[in-house]
Amino acid sequence: MKNILSGFLNGIEIPEEVLEYIASHINSNVRELEGGLISLLAQATLNKKEINVELAIKMINKLVKCSVKEITIDYIAKTVCDYFNLPVDSLGIKTRKRETVQARQIAMYFSKSMTKSSLATIGSQIGGKDHATVLHACRTVANLKDTDKNFKVFLDEIENRLKY
Repeated sequence: MKNILSGFLNGIEIPEEVLEYIASHINSNVRELEGGLISLLAQATLNKKEINVELAIKMINKLVKCSVKEITIDYIAKTVCDYFNLPVDSLGIKTRKRETVQARQIAMYFSKSMTKSSLATIGSQIGGKDHATVLHACRTVANLKDTDKNFKVFLDEIENRLKY
């Protein structure tokens, strides 16, 4: 990390934990990473504040609110599959393997809550299913979320990956 940023920082000392925090929260492209660092340096310089993790958190929260990324069904499917270490095309395979079915249902659940797509559209893009299957998947995931603590942890972790 320091090697990449050494030319950019021009001798300015930024604590390693601040750099790690920024790099872990701005990972879409180098321009945004550079913009985040410039914002942090400007904030610290103009307000005569020390560069620390707290300042980085405030700055990142402002940047994230400004650059809300569009969440699509494909992005949700990829994120869920990455979480469960499954290939994305496995969601379309006709199988009753628990991990595949659960990943498909979770992808449908988040697609319904995070996109404006219809149930039919969600079903056709995730596994070639109909709207009734999507509705069933959403109910199943909601019920598991309310009754199974481990499952709720999965959902929270996946939701964090989707949003940030």
